[in-house]
Amino acid sequence: MSDLKKGLFYSPDDGAGDGAAGEGERQQDNQEGEGLQWETWHKALPEAEQKLIADRESGLKTALKAERDARGEAEKSLRDVAAELETGSDAQKKILELADAEAAANLKADFYEAAHEKDVSNLKLAYVVAQQDGLIDKRGKIDFDTLKLNYPELFIKKFVPPGGAGDGVGAKLPGNKVDMNALIRAKAGRI
Repeated sequence: MSDLKKGLFYSPDDGAGDGAAGEGERQQDNQEGEGLQWETWHKALPEAEQKLIADRESGLKTALKAERDARGEAEKSLRDVAAELETGSDAQKKILELADAEAAANLKADFYEAAHEKDVSNLKLAYVVAQQDGLIDKRGKIDFDTLKLNYPELFIKKFVPPGGAGDGVGAKLPGNKVDMNALIRAKAGRI
């Protein structure tokens, strides 16, 4: 029976999983009342890992800014070409439609970025509602206060259940929770 137990069963009391316990504890130390949060998780990382993430994030932001600038230039160029065409011609109408579509895409991208920072839970629905209610002005400024007042359900934070990567490998859960394994061990006299 002992050979079978050693080969098939996992028991944190036998020392299994000790290598992952440190990681699980680190994950759980980073949890707040509602679950794992970016700020606390990121601050708990070693300096080298924080710098790696910051460098990657900076590169992505630079690429995003370059893409936005290019889209803005494309819209401006289309409007310049449309101004040179005969007023009211089909070609001018089509080019202005392209410029309007480019402007709408830029506005939508800007809205999604700002809405994400405001903890909007459903970006697509929030964008539709903001457009319908006229909460986006011509310059692209979004009235999130009115949006939140009229549609608070769009701002509900998603619940992240407590738990970490170490759960199930010997890491201790926060609090005095009793799990099935603890009950079985107690009945077997292993605790």
